[in-house]
Amino acid sequence: MKRIAAVALAAGTVALGVQAELGQPPDQALRDAVRALWQTQYKALDAHDLDGVLGTYVDTDDIMLMGTGPGEHWVGKSDVRGAYARFMDDFEPNTMEVTCGEGEGASHDGVLWLTAVCQFRDRHQEQTREYVTNVSAVLVKQSDAWRFHTMHFSQLTGGDDLAPPPASE
Repeated sequence: MKRIAAVALAAGTVALGVQAELGQPPDQALRDAVRALWQTQYKALDAHDLDGVLGTYVDTDDIMLMGTGPGEHWVGKSDVRGAYARFMDDFEPNTMEVTCGEGEGASHDGVLWLTAVCQFRDRHQEQTREYVTNVSAVLVKQSDAWRFHTMHFSQLTGGDDLAPPPASE
């Protein structure tokens, strides 16, 4: 589970279809700002730079991070920092590669929410690992810059033999 969190929270090349206002076409400047924030977090996480990762969050003590399993819910700077420190123990620095497909999101009055599906590759104990993770986040605008407030990740944990859900029509 730690492996999942360590990489899921750093979607490096996500291309979001974020809407500038509800129901409006995506704004390129907003998409670029969110993409840059994802990349900043991804690079800091990959480098095992705790201060850099936490620098992508809003400067409040109610930030949140949530994983897939029971108990994987951290609230406040201290808890979130501790969670990231544990995640970094589960992969080798400077080995993470992240590719995210087109995401979805919207914003309204300085709050932005998004989802993305990302493919990850990293190394741990000299083994290369690859997996797919769903990521969702809430961002807020603080001092004219977007910052994460809440992040959530999930990944199938039931084994490789689970069939994907049928395609929607």
